[in-house]
Amino acid sequence: MFQDIAPHRFNNAFFKDAISPEDVLLCYSGSHILLQPQADGSFALPRACHVPQQNAMEAIYLFSVDDTRCFGFWQPHGLEEVPGLVWQSTQVLRTVPDPVVCFAGMEGWHLYRWFRANRFCGHCGRPMELKGDERAVLCPGCGQVVYPRISPAIITAVVHDHKLLLARNATNPAGRFGLVAGFVEFGETLEDTVRREVREEVGLQVTDIQYFASQPWPFSESLMLGFFAKVEGDPVPHPDHVEIAEAKWVTPEELPQNHSNLSIAQALMQEFARREAASRAKD
Repeated sequence: MFQDIAPHRFNNAFFKDAISPEDVLLCYSGSHILLQPQADGSFALPRACHVPQQNAMEAIYLFSVDDTRCFGFWQPHGLEEVPGLVWQSTQVLRTVPDPVVCFAGMEGWHLYRWFRANRFCGHCGRPMELKGDERAVLCPGCGQVVYPRISPAIITAVVHDHKLLLARNATNPAGRFGLVAGFVEFGETLEDTVRREVREEVGLQVTDIQYFASQPWPFSESLMLGFFAKVEGDPVPHPDHVEIAEAKWVTPEELPQNHSNLSIAQALMQEFARREAASRAKD
């Protein structure tokens, strides 16, 4: 998955520090990120020395990868056109071959969106300030503190009779299938959310819910929690035709041919195929 950047090491410990010329500078404007094109057609993250000094000096420390420190610059003014750098959709981060560029770029975008959404206090309306002793913003007027938003969400590999359930979201083009997923609602356990989402989206009852793995997913500011579950009762899916347009059962051989392991959905599909292969080998 995209967060598996070993042997590189991610360190998100909070502290304040001044930026230096060789530090990575993560710059965002809406859903775009400032990147440095490479000769092979891929992209690298720019360094502070690549942008005008007055902009870099306004950056704030975010995290580090190995010994490389990453700073965020949340105000795109003055960076509309920087020689050697280009603005690209953050979606391009999914395709870059360097896992550190993908990971750092996506995590920085998560923090950028949180900071942009909390420039003013939601209680009294005053401008927020960065808190000095932890990663949060603080209202100097009423004292309200806001931390980066991380929403828990489940994603489930529903299995039955050696097949996996795939569902196509109504917003996805024809032929693009994934797994049942959804955000945890108040008062729910994770297992409750699995049962509810599967029931609401495809009309199935599930049992034997087993945790698989988790993944931070900055695109939706969520922590994805992956599960396996088995169908209980009638296995015929009934999509709600609101969120899910269609659903189908597939064998391991019929899984979408995506050889990357960027998302937990792909990891769940690959694990399903591995388990089925192991089961067949025993037989």
